[in-house]
Amino acid sequence: MKKCKNKCIFCFIDQLPKNLRPSLYIKDDDYVESFKFGNFITLTNLNNRDIDKIIKYNLSPLYVSFHSADKKIREYIFGIKNNDRSIEFLKILDEKKIETNMQIVLCPRVNDGTDLMNTLNFLRVNFKNIISIGIVPVGVTKFNKNSDISSFNKESSINLIESIKEYKNKSFKNNIFLSDEFYIMAKRDFPESKFYGSYPQIENGIGLCRNFTDDIRNFIANLNKNSLKKSDSIYRLKPSNNYDNFTGTKENIKKSILVLTSEYFYKTMNDCMNELAAFSRDKKLNLNIKVKYVKNEFFGGNVKVSGLLTYSDFNNIFTGNTNFKKKELNDYDKILIPKNIFNNEGLTLDNKTKKDFKNIYTNIKFINTDGKSLLKEIIFK
Repeated sequence: MKKCKNKCIFCFIDQLPKNLRPSLYIKDDDYVESFKFGNFITLTNLNNRDIDKIIKYNLSPLYVSFHSADKKIREYIFGIKNNDRSIEFLKILDEKKIETNMQIVLCPRVNDGTDLMNTLNFLRVNFKNIISIGIVPVGVTKFNKNSDISSFNKESSINLIESIKEYKNKSFKNNIFLSDEFYIMAKRDFPESKFYGSYPQIENGIGLCRNFTDDIRNFIANLNKNSLKKSDSIYRLKPSNNYDNFTGTKENIKKSILVLTSEYFYKTMNDCMNELAAFSRDKKLNLNIKVKYVKNEFFGGNVKVSGLLTYSDFNNIFTGNTNFKKKELNDYDKILIPKNIFNNEGLTLDNKTKKDFKNIYTNIKFINTDGKSLLKEIIFK
């Protein structure tokens, strides 16, 4: 794996606490990882031979962190001088029809405002094979030591949304996207699904909330097309082979479920579960669903996405001094937790496993983050 030698001012790895497992401190900047898994790379750690290999094997698309077109600002952000060759590499790849999904990590008073507009113009004029440009807010943990790095707030998020909307209207470019966090901080509605097209950067938190909401609504709509035997009795659903049809059975069973999610995703999840609650009342289903968010105390700062929650954050909900009372555990048939808190080896960021969660409560279930998986678990299991 090609290692990153940059000293980026907002590097998340540099903002980690000490004494985590060693693999978390590895900085990669590997083009193969970018092609296979969508990891963002800077191109600053590549050489001519690497570029030749990318072209030879047509490793497209790649995911590239760009951040700024200004030489001085780039030097400050990346923490290295003479990084111009990464832009030259990008031009070569673009000429050879290697497509890219670009990322701009936006930092207030560093590369926002005029510099952001100049960067977008630079990318628009000089490149023909950029699939998407994703703009995401800088992540700041409580371990950050750089006073130049600060978080976006409601006002700055609103200004950014409006400025990007205006720029897109003037430039006729529709491949520029803001991450969901900006809309959440601005308390603005997410764009409709057609805005995101094929969701090219959904793994980067761009369009995730809209896609989830559409997933929930489509699933409920498909259920609603089918008939359920009318009765005053409470019914529990049983799935058909393809989950597009369902039948009712006379089982007077309580299904009380707690859904735990992140701070940023809370409103989306809660709104969707309210829609499910309305559907369940109409169909006389005995579903009692409650949504709570889990605060990220482990990283702190503005880290509020589900994929960065740790075991200790969830444990605080059940055993810490929170608004959740431990006796409430017995009120739920099951507690649902997003599966993306685990890596491929089944470990959380603080090195805990599913077994550790089961020691808190045996009926904890780990769910994929798409809406369909969640509803299958709630309704059919």
